[in-house]
Formats: sequence, C-alpha cells, structure tokens
Amino acid sequence: MSQVKPFTPRERTGESTPATPPAPAPVVAPPPAAPQPVVQTAPAPKAGPRRRGGSRFLLLVVLPLAALALGGYWWLSGGRYVTTDNAYIGAEKVLITPQVSGAVLHIDVVEGQRVNVGDKLFEIDPAPYRIALALAKGRLEAAKAEYENLQVSYKGDEDQIKMGEEAVRVRQADFDRKTALLNQRAGTAVDADTSAAALIQARQILAFVQQQQTSARIKLGGALDAPLESFPDYVQAKAQVEDAERNLGNASIVAPIAGVATQVPQIQLGRFIAAGAPVFAVVADHGLWIDANPKESDLTYIHTGLPATITVDAFPDRSWRGKVGAIAPGTGAQFAILPPQNASGNWVKVVQRVPLRIEIDPDQDTSDLRAGMSTYVSIDTGRVRTLPGVLAEFGGAKAAAPGRPVAGEGDVKK
Repeated sequence: MSQVKPFTPRERTGESTPATPPAPAPVVAPPPAAPQPVVQTAPAPKAGPRRRGGSRFLLLVVLPLAALALGGYWWLSGGRYVTTDNAYIGAEKVLITPQVSGAVLHIDVVEGQRVNVGDKLFEIDPAPYRIALALAKGRLEAAKAEYENLQVSYKGDEDQIKMGEEAVRVRQADFDRKTALLNQRAGTAVDADTSAAALIQARQILAFVQQQQTSARIKLGGALDAPLESFPDYVQAKAQVEDAERNLGNASIVAPIAGVATQVPQIQLGRFIAAGAPVFAVVADHGLWIDANPKESDLTYIHTGLPATITVDAFPDRSWRGKVGAIAPGTGAQFAILPPQNASGNWVKVVQRVPLRIEIDPDQDTSDLRAGMSTYVSIDTGRVRTLPGVLAEFGGAKAAAPGRPVAGEGDVKK
C-alpha cells in the first residue's frame, strides 16, 4: 500500500512551495522570417443555386433563340426591295445651234425663262438671205424661159430639117446630072465640082440642124412633151429657191422643245455666230426620268415594268412613283472611253454597275425637280422568301457545288 504524505500548512492553503530556480540559459535570437504575400480573396456570392441556374438558362438558351428568331424573320422578310443611292435625275437637253451664220440682231429670251415649242429665241440678220432668195427666184424664172425657148427651137428645127432634106435631095440630083454630062463629054469639070460643093454644104447644114434639135431634146428631158418639173435647169433653180427660203427661215431661231432656257448670257447683240456653233441650251421641265446604277448582283429579279419609289436629297419629306423603263445592254464600263482590258496584266474583280432608266409616272408633280439631282431609288421586285424555298435553293446549290470550277480553272466550261 502506498503511504499518504501528510499536507503541510502551505499546501493546505494552496500555496506552492517555491522551487529553486534553474540557472538561466544563454538566449539565441532566431533568424528573421521572410515576409509572406498577403492574398485577398473575393467574398463568396451569396446567391442561392436556384437564382444562378435561371440566369444561366436565360443567357444560354432564351437569348440565342430570340436572336435566331429575329434574324430569321429579318432575312425571310428581306430581299424584296433593291435600293441604290447611285441615281440621278435626267432630262432632255437641247443645244441651240443656228443653222446659218450671221450677226445676232435680236435676243428674245433671258436666263431661266420658260419657253414653249416654237417660241422665238433670237434672230440673225436676215438681209443676206433675203438677197440670196431673190437671186434664186430670178434663176427660177430664167429656167422657165429657157424651157419655153427650147420648145420653140425644137419645133423650128423640125421645119429646118425638112427644108434641109429637100435641099440635099435637089443638090444630089444636080450633082448626078452634071456628073453624067461630064462622063458623056457634054459638060465641064468645073460645073461638076461646083455641084459637088453645093451638095456637101447642104448636107452640113442638115446635120447641124439635126444636131441642134437633138441637143434641145436632151435639155428638155428627152422629149418635146416632157413637163417643166423634169427640166434640169428648172429643177436646179427650184432647189436653190427652197434652200434660200430655208436659210431665211433659219435666221429666226425658235425653241425645239418646251423647257427652261439656260446659259443665255453667252450670246450678245451684234456677235457673229458661225453655223453649227452651240450658243445656249434649253432643258425640258417635263418627262423627267431617273438614271440609276445598281450593282450587277442586284439585277437577279429586276425587269422592266417593276414599280419604284424615288426620294430626292433636296426634298427628303417627299417621294415620287415610277417604274423601270429600260435596262442597259451593257455595264457602264463597256461604254467608257477606255474600256477595261481584263485579259492583260493582273486582274482584280470589281463589281460592275448596270444603268437603269426609271420613268416617273406622268401624274407626278416634277416642277421642283432639276436635272442632275441626287436621288435614292427603291425598286419593288415582289419577291418573297419562304422557308421551303430557302431549303430548296440550299439543296440545289449544294447539288450544283461539285460542278463549280475550282480556283485556277478560270472560265473552263464543263
């Protein structure tokens, strides 16, 4: 059995008995520790799992489906209208060019004045052309007199021919008789020679009259009963009269179309104008059209007669109706001064533009429009895209894809 050591009075009171302290050990300083980087962590989200799942479904499912539906609707409803802003107003323009030369005697229009067909624009001095007309009329009367003289001469030559033929017959008989007497030694050689000379002279006179009659017949047009209108001198003189009358009429210049006169200050009173030199212009204010130049890739469903809507930059709050009137037979580059040479040098494909003419409807008010204004054109092709049609086109394109030429084959036909 163990023995219990009795408590001392200090132990009973809870006081410990002080022990003898040990001898102090030498203190060694620890090496300094390297500074540790402080890492800040974001606070964890407090959202619950149900809210996080709803946002993920909205972002990954709902929004993509909505975008796909909107894009599909936009694509199916598009492709009906062909638009271009490469379009300008066109109008008929006529250069006023005098047909005769002369000094400007009078100007009857001013800049910007509206004129109708036949309105007088200006006048060239008509005095020289009046003189020319009088001379031409004189030649015409002379031709008529010459025609009548030739007819009288032709008839007179007929009588002269008859008399000449009778004279030749008499001279021939006298020559034969004297030749017979000479052969019988009853006449002289002098008488025979004199008779021969008279016969030759009668024949020459007859031939001259016949030639004169032939010449008169040719001048009359081949026959005595030829009309005056076929007489060559009369035809020539009449043409000169008509030309002189035309020149006199052209001395007064009139408007060939209805429109607005422009560039009128280019001419002045007294200025000499040469025939064929343009002096100013008249621009039509009706029958306007639009020259549009869409891309060649936009012409797939365009044909003449399609309706079009036109807006003008100068009047953005107004619109005009029209229709496609004509499609050019070639691109604009084909009619350039220097057409492209695609077979020489390096080739870069450039989208071409095909000119269209859009006719504005006659019931539209075009009084405010001017030639050359910029416009925006929208052509309604009437084409509607459908999902079955798109799938059919996609299938056809996929089936035709193997037959398309690959890069490097150029224009090889299969």
